[in-house]
Amino acid sequence: MSTKKLFLKSSVFRFIERIILVVSSLLLTPYFINVIGAEGYGFWLLILSIIGWFNIIELGFPSAVQRHTILALEKDNPEAVNTVFSTSVALFGCLGLAATALLAGVGIFSSTFFGETVDADALKLALFVLSAKILMDFLMNPFHGFITAFLRLDIDSNLVILNVIIKSVLIFLLIPTLNIWGAIIATLFSDVLTNGLKIYYIKKLYPKLSFNFKYVSKDEIKSLFAFSKHVVANGIANTLNSKADPFIVTKLIGLSSVAVYGVANRLAEHIKSFVFTVNGFLSPVFMRKMSKNESLDDLFHNAIMINLFFACVFSAPLIILGKAFIILWVGDEFAPAANILYFLIFTFFCQAIYTSVNQVLLAQAQHKYISLVSLFGAITNISLSIILGLKYGLIGVAVGTSIGSFIANIVLSLWLYSYYNKLKLWLIIRKLFLANVLVFGVGLYIAFSMTTVTWFELVLYGAVSFVVFLILSWLLVLDSNLRKVSGHYFISISNKLLNKL
Repeated sequence: MSTKKLFLKSSVFRFIERIILVVSSLLLTPYFINVIGAEGYGFWLLILSIIGWFNIIELGFPSAVQRHTILALEKDNPEAVNTVFSTSVALFGCLGLAATALLAGVGIFSSTFFGETVDADALKLALFVLSAKILMDFLMNPFHGFITAFLRLDIDSNLVILNVIIKSVLIFLLIPTLNIWGAIIATLFSDVLTNGLKIYYIKKLYPKLSFNFKYVSKDEIKSLFAFSKHVVANGIANTLNSKADPFIVTKLIGLSSVAVYGVANRLAEHIKSFVFTVNGFLSPVFMRKMSKNESLDDLFHNAIMINLFFACVFSAPLIILGKAFIILWVGDEFAPAANILYFLIFTFFCQAIYTSVNQVLLAQAQHKYISLVSLFGAITNISLSIILGLKYGLIGVAVGTSIGSFIANIVLSLWLYSYYNKLKLWLIIRKLFLANVLVFGVGLYIAFSMTTVTWFELVLYGAVSFVVFLILSWLLVLDSNLRKVSGHYFISISNKLLNKL
């Protein structure tokens, strides 16, 4: 199958995956809150946040493994492929065991950090059990490298969809009687099932794949580390940026406020997943082009415009209808989450720049300074979130996050990209400005004039705003070449559908 067809197929399935994820979350979140209460939901979000911190221990090796797998497959050398695979399985097995030991330590000393704000015994037991998930996640990294290398993200999306459906059904059935433990059991069961299926499909993709200790190579470990050592700090910074807020909110304000912040963050993360659906496929494409010594500059600028386009299309309806939706969805007491949402959406536009910068520099193996940029942003984020959070509460935390994101993901990352590559700075600034004016200027003006709406009106307004901003973003954010390509593609797809009818 050609790269173009794989790109389109994977993009379609990733959009379907995102839809399923959003629908399941929209249904389960109010169910969670109604069954176990706001504090119980905040406790579950805190558990997920703690587990997420252990991505740091991956030490940047997932990116290195993906890159080495792509290069080995390009050489069509089964022994080289199995060397990368076997070495990475052994490596991630050791890292996974280290992560589970540390997670157990966090559980033991959780009462020291959180005090009486959480049930330390319940948190400790939950973390002990979920250490099995941590170990599985680590061991699956080498397999995910093959999914990426073959550009078969459609397989990954289908397995994610299956995982979400199974997990959602089990949570719905189990939490009324088992409380948080229903969610824990559902998570572990769905992960075991889908991880087994992933191994099966990868074996079909590459039948020559095999694990053997004789393929575990010290030289391969050194090579992986040589690439990944600069990604470690970047991973730490990204984890700090994405996982620090629940800790800050818990410590400064309390678990109930974690639930309010979590509602805004969940909505923002769902929209973010749609925004970067296509972008996720571009990373292996950058690596493939780099392996053939092709220029990445045009693809980089196109990737940023595509990211900004999707950010406008999906963020604008949420800006306009976010508060009305939250009130209908989980109740009036969560209405303050809408104000937090605006700042979190702003970070999408910052990340639209950063993700493409990061992908290019990783493909070029010129990523040693991107970690310093990310760490500076994370330190700024946490410092400002604490300072402003103490004075302004949840809004202060959100403002600190958005300022840190702007400094690191736009200002510093563009400067770093220009150090290694040609940069059309004025083009990026102009498109970024237009995207923000379109979403926050027009969107917030309409949002502030919105009154209470029904579910029917919400769906209707949402569909209309999506179409309107789709057209405006297509005209203002994409350049003429991308408009031409996307227009021709839309016409061809429409003709095919009409012919079938």
